[in-house]
Amino acid sequence: MTHSIYKQAVITAALGLALVAPAFALAQTASTTVSAAVMTRAKEKANTEIDRRVKVLQDLAVRVGAMTKVTADFKANLNTNVQTQISGLAALKTKIAADQDGPTLRADISSITQAYRIFALVVPQARIAAAADREATIINMLAGIGAKLQARVQAAGAAGGNVTDVTAELTRMGESLGSAQAHAQAAVASSAVLVPDGGDKDKMKANTDALVSARKEVGAAHADLAAARKSVDTILKSLHALAPAAAASASGQAQ
Repeated sequence: MTHSIYKQAVITAALGLALVAPAFALAQTASTTVSAAVMTRAKEKANTEIDRRVKVLQDLAVRVGAMTKVTADFKANLNTNVQTQISGLAALKTKIAADQDGPTLRADISSITQAYRIFALVVPQARIAAAADREATIINMLAGIGAKLQARVQAAGAAGGNVTDVTAELTRMGESLGSAQAHAQAAVASSAVLVPDGGDKDKMKANTDALVSARKEVGAAHADLAAARKSVDTILKSLHALAPAAAASASGQAQ
């Protein structure tokens, strides 16, 4: 009797294990599936972040290529930095796609912002340079307009018009353009000193200060250009007002 009960208990236990084992296997399989799904989602998000950064860098490469006023060395160095970042991010994307375990994937995803922190320097550096280059182009254009206005002012003066005020405005315009040029050059010079900080707090602060300074210089150049444009409007209005007086003076002299 005792032997029969023991045998029944063993059979029952065996059946219990048989029922539990598949359940455990199922739970293990489900866990593996969830882990794979999590890794897939993480990789997709990482790819999105990498693609976003690459797109920004590619757009910057186009802007760098279009620059005409910065020095050739500065332009070449900036383009090299941009292309290096694009290549590095492409390689990281390939590595992330091949990652098979969570810790490695987490480390690679973290490197998108940590190992590629120069991205945070290259982008503002290129944008500042592009802004300064655009301002330099506008400066040249306004300088050309200024030369034509000067000729008209001189002609108005030769015709007997009182050009004292308009000549002073022309001088202010030239000063605004000179100041804008200086600020644009200072912006490029400030951004040129940026270097990867590598976690160094002193370098990080120096980079931050340089960016703040460069942006202020770009803003100052922009303000100077606005003043120069205002001078153009003032000069044109003055010349328009001088035209009748100059014509009357010329008529009087002819008589």
